[in-house]
Formats: sequence, C-alpha cells, structure tokens
Amino acid sequence: MFNVNRVTLLGNVTRDPEVKATKTGHPVSHIGFATNRAWRDDKGTLQREPEYHYLVCFGTLAEFADKRVKKGLPLYVEGRLHTSHWEGKKGPASRTEVLVDRLVLLNSKKKGTVEAAQAEDED
Repeated sequence: MFNVNRVTLLGNVTRDPEVKATKTGHPVSHIGFATNRAWRDDKGTLQREPEYHYLVCFGTLAEFADKRVKKGLPLYVEGRLHTSHWEGKKGPASRTEVLVDRLVLLNSKKKGTVEAAQAEDED
C-alpha cells in the first residue's frame, strides 16, 4: 500500500520562534503559523477562516528560523505531520505538529531574491 505524509503550507508567522535545545544539546525551534481560507458568502461579503499550525524545526533549520523568521512574515513551508503525546496537568494531551523540512522566506529585504533553508539529511 502507498502512503504519503507530506504538508505544504503558505501563510504567516503568528509569533517569533522559540528556540530551545534538546536533551542532547541540538537546537529545536517552535513557530506559530497561520493559513487562511477566504471566500465570498451569498451576500458577496469576503469571509476568512484562519487555521493555526505548530511548526517544529531541528538543527541548522532551527538556527535559520531563530535568526531570520519573525512574527508577521509570510513563509512557504514543507514538512510532514507528527502528533506528540504527553501527560498534562489535566491528563493525557496531544498536539499535531508540522515537522519542517524546508522553509522559504517570502519577504526578503533584497527584491527578487528568496531566502530558504532545508533540513539536513539524517542518513
């Protein structure tokens, strides 16, 4: 059977990245992110429906995000879905995250250029 776990998003950063280190000392970055669905209702009024995502970057990609990604920036993101589970204050908790493989900043200071970072191969 063929399976695919691939996510492609185009949206905006909702808060500055939070960078921490794993137990082994490798950087990990958590980024709030939003995409919007837009449509016109029966009266012709523009409607928007935001969807919020939790992006997770590791290694050099986390370092890139820490230095270059800021709240409000538009990003193109590629990655895969992963659900984290833990024991919370009120019992079991979980969150579906996007483990990022590639980030592209769409609002570069230099016109006509794109800044991108990609995860290192784990092989």
